[in-house]
Parts: sequence; structure tokens; C-alpha cells
Amino acid sequence: MESKTYVVKSNREIAEGIVSLKLAPEDGEQIAYTPGQFMLLTLPSETKRAYSIASSPGSEHLEFAIKLVDGEFTSRVPGLKEGDRLIVEGPLGPFIYETCEEYVLIAGGIGITPMISILRDRDGKSECQKAILFYSARRKEGLAFFDELRELDLRNENIRTVFTLSREEPPGWEHETGHLDGEMLKKHLSSPEKKRYFVCGPARMVDAFRKLLLEDLNVPQENCTFEGWNV
Repeated sequence: MESKTYVVKSNREIAEGIVSLKLAPEDGEQIAYTPGQFMLLTLPSETKRAYSIASSPGSEHLEFAIKLVDGEFTSRVPGLKEGDRLIVEGPLGPFIYETCEEYVLIAGGIGITPMISILRDRDGKSECQKAILFYSARRKEGLAFFDELRELDLRNENIRTVFTLSREEPPGWEHETGHLDGEMLKKHLSSPEKKRYFVCGPARMVDAFRKLLLEDLNVPQENCTFEGWNV
């Protein structure tokens, strides 16, 4: 695991309560990682927190999508400005993606972070098979990277995104509404029991999909990766 100083290049809101924090290595050499991994960020105050990586390997910047909850680290994130320094350590985590095989990605809320890294990495690789992303949020304003994901869907025939909102149906909304569940998977997938899955989001959602995929749809355990947290 490497540890080095990174410099803030930008810090901006990209969805309701979510910011994109872009960092550049002070020495110009990025820490190597694969899509789906995470890093430990340390502020000068020694406050440390782990965050999934949103950027793709080879990107000029290391990007994180951070939900602004009332935490010791996140409460300081809005105050970070261009030129501020942080310590970055990593990469870490079992949620490691390094294949172009067909996948179903399921994200709830800020669980989109490792998924956007995966899709950015696949974009432009003609050898990659199809990937379909199911992305759920309560409201449209909570969908991070919404415009970029729509563009990926239109530009790349092997990337498709299904958006769903659980708490509203705004005027002109042309996507799904309601909770992401087995019926929605079956609506958009042929033979869902034969797919490979990555699921990332709040623990309650991930636990529900663990049961759905492994017990209800009989997807083999080795075809599923789950990453959840209590929020």
C-alpha cells in the first residue's frame, strides 16, 4: 500500500449532498489502482476516512464522490479548496474489478462511486462485453453523474443504464420509478440467474439483494460481489 501527498484540484457539488473531490499527486505519479477499489484520505488534522474511487485508472486526477453526512471527515470536505493537501493511502478493498466480461452493476445512492469508475474504464474498450447499470436514488437530485451516465448509454452500445427514483416522478421523467427489486431486474434482463453482479449501496439494500440474488434467483455465490455500509 502506497502513501503520498495529493493536492486538491477541484471540489464541487454534483448531486444533492454529494461532492466530487478531484486530487492530483504532488509528485506527478499516481498511485496505481483498479476500478472498484478505495483509498484512505487523511486531512492535515489527522482525520482519516476511506472512500471508493470514482475515476478510472489512467485518469489525470484521482476523483472521489463524497456524501456529505455529519461526520468528522465529511464535515470538513466542503471547506477543502484548490491547493489544499491530503495524504492518500491505498489502494485497498476486496471490491476489485479487472475484467471486460458481461456484468450487471447495481448501485444505491453513493454506491454509484465504484460503478462510475468501472464504466469509465470500460468506455472505449471494444473488447468489453455488455454492462448494465441499475441506479436507484430517492429523488432525481440525488443521482450523481446523471448526465455522464446518460451520455455513456447513448455513446457506447455495450453500456446501458436503468435509473429509478423511489420517492418521486418528476415532470418529463422517462425512466423507472419505485424501488429497485427482482421484478425490475427481470424486466430488463434476460436470464438474470446467469449474470454476474456487483452490488454497492446502503447495508439494508445490499442485504436485500444478497437474498434476492442468491436465494430467490439462485445466482451462484461466485458470480456476486457485495459492498455495503450502514448509513
